[in-house]
Amino acid sequence: MYSAVSSPPSRRLPRRHPQVGGGFRAEVKQIFSSKMTLRVLVLCLAYSGLGKADVVPQAGHTEVRMGDNATLSCALTKSMDVLQVTWQKDSEGSNDNIATYSKANGLKIHEPYKGRMNFTSLELNKTSITFWDTRMDDSGHYKCLFNVFPVGSLSGNIHLSVSGLNASVHHNISEDHLIVTCNAYGFPEPTITWNNLFNSTPTQKTVKHKNGIVSITSKLEVYNIQSISARDLTCTVSNTNEAVELPVKIKGEEGSSLLWLVIIAVLLVVITVLIMLFWRKILCRMS
Repeated sequence: MYSAVSSPPSRRLPRRHPQVGGGFRAEVKQIFSSKMTLRVLVLCLAYSGLGKADVVPQAGHTEVRMGDNATLSCALTKSMDVLQVTWQKDSEGSNDNIATYSKANGLKIHEPYKGRMNFTSLELNKTSITFWDTRMDDSGHYKCLFNVFPVGSLSGNIHLSVSGLNASVHHNISEDHLIVTCNAYGFPEPTITWNNLFNSTPTQKTVKHKNGIVSITSKLEVYNIQSISARDLTCTVSNTNEAVELPVKIKGEEGSSLLWLVIIAVLLVVITVLIMLFWRKILCRMS
């Protein structure tokens, strides 16, 4: 008979439950950190988006005639904690400060604008500057900057155009060869015309400056100047607002100047002789 072999009693191992350890806590912190970072990014984007829309220039483009006053204005669409207002001008690719205002430091006008412009509104949420007796060089791009806490810098852009016209003409004679140069500088863009070309073709150079002003130089070379009288040659500079005629005087101007010198010299000699005769007569009577 076979005897039954009893197997050893089985032992039940204890079930291991996952413990909340350092790895789980790190994952939780990472999740919350990601959410906080996302919130910060959303807030930053919201602030930046609001900043771009909060500055309203009075006019994106202002145009005045040379010598008139020009006012540039910017305002915030809602009241904010503005620490300082700054006005800048775009000069050769760089923004130069021209005026600043804050309650802590007051207002400051930078050179070369002292005596020619000033703040006409000393509010921090609304700013205005005014140019007196504007020049064509005042034309250009301007920027108003609001230093706002805690947003940062908010800005608006304005372009100022000063219309006007400056013109000049000069000539040079060398070995019976005449060179006449006519210069124009202005806005709107000027043109140069000659009333007589004397079988010559003028050369012209045009430069368009960044502030909108246009410079033009026209040069005319004449090889037969015997037929040119005092007003036979005229340079006309014009734009849509005005025109200037510049006559070129060739013959007679040197001779007339010499004639006046001779006349003045003769008159001085005659007056001197008369004075000497008068005093001589008086001395003779006294003796």
